[in-house]
Amino acid sequence: MRLKTFTPDEPALPMNYPGFVLRSLREDGYPASALLTNTGLNEKQLEDPHFRCGFQPLRRFFLNAIAHTNDPHLGAHLALKFDPAYVGLPSYTAMNAACFQDGLEVLEQFFFLTFPAFDFSLVDSCCGPETGEMAIRLRSKFPFREIEYFGFSSALVAINGLLKAMLRSDQVATRAETTVKQPDGWSDVAQKLGFAVRFEASENRLLFPKDLLTQPLPGSDPINHAQLLVLCAQFAAGVSQVTTPVAQVMALLEGSESLSVQISEVAEELGYSERGLRRQLDRCGTSFRTLLDQAREQRARALLSGTSQPIKSITSILGFESSSNFARSFKRWTGLTPKAFRDQAHVREASGRK
Repeated sequence: MRLKTFTPDEPALPMNYPGFVLRSLREDGYPASALLTNTGLNEKQLEDPHFRCGFQPLRRFFLNAIAHTNDPHLGAHLALKFDPAYVGLPSYTAMNAACFQDGLEVLEQFFFLTFPAFDFSLVDSCCGPETGEMAIRLRSKFPFREIEYFGFSSALVAINGLLKAMLRSDQVATRAETTVKQPDGWSDVAQKLGFAVRFEASENRLLFPKDLLTQPLPGSDPINHAQLLVLCAQFAAGVSQVTTPVAQVMALLEGSESLSVQISEVAEELGYSERGLRRQLDRCGTSFRTLLDQAREQRARALLSGTSQPIKSITSILGFESSSNFARSFKRWTGLTPKAFRDQAHVREASGRK
């Protein structure tokens, strides 16, 4: 049975975070009328727990907020003030779990109730200079474009705040990785976060010590936890675990042994016609070719930095006809040749072990 899907134009996004942004900026003296210019939204809608809207009005709202505050790092700055309680039912349920891993699994299952634009996954950090780590991997379910830095910096910082609240600890995340380029003025932000950030990575991830998984949660309450899980399941059934065509395609590509797949194969696997899938991806502001390139880049980065496989073998896995074609594409994505990227990754790994 195909999951219910939505596109960026459909009213699927709740007001938990936009409402917080509006409240925070109003308190700082910024008029709501200016922040909501050309969004088609009003203040009451951003305070309505039942209101949903599409992505474009919120994109305009966040761009307005960045422009009026003249703060390119607004996402991270606001997220430092974000109360984990604003996440709502998923956060309460996670905090009542028996141990940290149980709480994270609640978030993995129900994070979309509050933040349907993100895919939240708990993954083992199997490569890189650090050992004994777990990671929360975040993926956008459609392209964020101009607000990518705002969106992912907000999410990574806010989630770290939620993890600290779950454990009642001052430190949880040890580092983060993001696909965006390092913005100007980052050093002023970095010192406020409590964890290091690596830019231009293959994924958006928040990493923490694996041994925290078994740590009991101070707020553990089996009675309330059981009741809240039922409520989460009821709400989830009401929205049919919404996903997007972009998320569906990326999940299928990620699970493919070889990335030489054609759009016709992907469409058939997902239950679309080829034309129908192209149309759905176009409505999401992207294309199959763009997503295939994204999947290839992510896998290339992981294989080059985390394995010793020959570049020729990686070329075949990624679905390129020749190493030269792969090298041209990889340089377009990263500005480096595959060999230079691997050498750079080895240098980072060596420095991380010192």
